[in-house]
Amino acid sequence: MTTGNIHSIETMGLMDGPGVRTVFFLQGCPLRCAYCHNPDTLPLISDTAQEMTPEEILAVAKRQQNYFGEEGGVTFTGGEPLQQSPFLIRCLRLLKQEGIHTAVDTSGIGPPRYWPEILKLTDTLLLDVKAFDAESFRDLTGGSFETFCRFMAAIQSHHFAGNIWVRHVMVPGYTDNETDMERLVDLILPLGFLIDRIEILPYHTMGSEKYQQLGLNYRLDGLPPMDEARAKDFERLANRLFIQKLPHAPHAHALYRAAALTAQPSATPANSDNKEVTPTMPSEAPLSFRADSIDTSVYLREGIDLRQLPLLRHLSVSQFHELANSVEVRRVKKGDFIFRSGDPCSVLYIVCEGQFKILTHTPDGREQIMYIYSPGDFVGGFNLLKSHKYLYFGQALEDSIICTMNKEFFDKACLENPYILRQILEKAYDRLRWAEELITRLSSSNASMKVAELLTQLADRRGVETADGIRINLTLTREEMGNFAGMTRETITRKLGEFKDLGYIDFTSNRIIYIKDRQALKDYFLGC
Repeated sequence: MTTGNIHSIETMGLMDGPGVRTVFFLQGCPLRCAYCHNPDTLPLISDTAQEMTPEEILAVAKRQQNYFGEEGGVTFTGGEPLQQSPFLIRCLRLLKQEGIHTAVDTSGIGPPRYWPEILKLTDTLLLDVKAFDAESFRDLTGGSFETFCRFMAAIQSHHFAGNIWVRHVMVPGYTDNETDMERLVDLILPLGFLIDRIEILPYHTMGSEKYQQLGLNYRLDGLPPMDEARAKDFERLANRLFIQKLPHAPHAHALYRAAALTAQPSATPANSDNKEVTPTMPSEAPLSFRADSIDTSVYLREGIDLRQLPLLRHLSVSQFHELANSVEVRRVKKGDFIFRSGDPCSVLYIVCEGQFKILTHTPDGREQIMYIYSPGDFVGGFNLLKSHKYLYFGQALEDSIICTMNKEFFDKACLENPYILRQILEKAYDRLRWAEELITRLSSSNASMKVAELLTQLADRRGVETADGIRINLTLTREEMGNFAGMTRETITRKLGEFKDLGYIDFTSNRIIYIKDRQALKDYFLGC
């Protein structure tokens, strides 16, 4: 029977991986880090350790499972978990069979023959980067930098499909400088888009008393703790350097190129200043269609000036007269559906006020938002042309106003007015490009990339320049933002908090976000 030596168990852990976690501290570590705050975990065998089977580990995890939510799970740390690799593999396999998220906190120092299986069963890798060259690594830990580098290579060669949190303990006088932050980034750069976050952990002395109790020499005795604010500044620097260098790394070229191509504008407008042209979402800027003083009522429907709708603005007066019997203005309450998957398409919907989401459901029942439509957008054009049923659902994000055009007038207008047909084709192209962006976003396990792209799109589409940054007034809830970006509500909430901590954004409520550093967000997925 496979058993493992467990130093301790922490429930409701919030620091070692995403969400709420049950953390198992395993005995045994081959390294002798100068700053180690758990020297009692170093020996593989200890009188105070608890021997447990993988089945007992699973039982503990299942008792806590109700607290995990959508993002939490189980983390194995130590010590060095790879020192008990057979036991670790068995635990990971049982947890994965139960659908429990797994994380392993490791420095990569362990028997290489077990690496492929461990990587296959791990969702989040907490990668401890001790030092950045062989000499420093040996001096600080007594271990082999070559083994660590081999482990990093294995992450790539065995096609690790999870995400990585890079962690580095910053010791005053050792790596607390800009040069070493650049060396850190250069070292981890080959891991590319697998890296979800970089954490700089300030050295502390809370474990020094354990050395006295164990009769061990504490190598850093007398060294003051690292200033937390300074460590946070270096963390911001490391993250910024990483996202700036990432697109230029050879391994990242394919994914970067896919993201960059799908974000290119369909055409380059004239720009005499040769300034950057910002890609936008598939529709124009928000418009207002309320009519205050219109001379003739032929263009008005319940206070909506139909001439201001981009799709209709080139209709002739006679066509507007014909439209009178073919258009209907509807008020839709937040949460109401205008169509559902499988419904026949009998009218074209044009958004006059408010916003709508076009969504589908994944096989496991989760909502996946495909598009968000704002004033001026329309939906149903191709369905009418091809007499196809709707594949998706259309639901109001807020109280909205739409107008509908029946198929008879739509068909006639397409034949008589090439502008309308061209608008439909252009929107179809834009939505295809948007779908490509969505595929690129969903195919990545990198939460930072997904959230950065979503925020950039929202800023381009809905943002207003203010003295405090680009202000985004959200109609999306956190859950809907997650549904749009392809992640859980908990993950997007966590990433927003991280971006705020890094100084990229700020928010004063759930409905208002300020983009403070748009370039940093763009760098995550475009490398601009």
